[in-house]
Amino acid sequence: MAWPKGRPRGPRKDIPESRDPVKSPRHSRWTMKAGNRWETGMQDDSVGNDRYHIPNEMIPEGMDLQWVTDTVYGYQETQHRNSFEKKGWTPVHPSDFDGRFQGMFNANGDDSEINLGGQVLMARPLPLSIKSRKKELEEARMRVALKEHALRGGDMPVSGADHPSALKSNKINKTWERVEIPRDDE
Repeated sequence: MAWPKGRPRGPRKDIPESRDPVKSPRHSRWTMKAGNRWETGMQDDSVGNDRYHIPNEMIPEGMDLQWVTDTVYGYQETQHRNSFEKKGWTPVHPSDFDGRFQGMFNANGDDSEINLGGQVLMARPLPLSIKSRKKELEEARMRVALKEHALRGGDMPVSGADHPSALKSNKINKTWERVEIPRDDE
């Protein structure tokens, strides 16, 4: 039988208000088939936990780690992942690097590649990453320089861009601002 519509519900009389189910003496030791994780295996659930975060001290010396998209809503992103593998990125398994990631992202005993929410943890030597970042920076600067040259030379696909009055007023201002980068220990 359902509660009558429009009738306010009061406090339940069959459960005393003073009874705290967590501290109840009858249930002081719960027995569960999988054991209990609330006494030994709990992690700090403070605000801002990043489940993909790997502390700096856990990153193997001379290696670079990166999370790479493997699936999106169950759909394999093979081309995206292959583009990273062609650049030297290799999937990490829990047993790699002397087992330092054992049980951190995969269940204990599972030695398949570390895959968390469709993201695969990949590694490559740090010198390769540094070389790649320098190349990306050079390419980005070259693209900006090409656009600057096109703007100053009147090569933009806009009517009147090559008119002398437009060329005189085309200006490029560059500013640099300091950006504070947060450290891991903050």
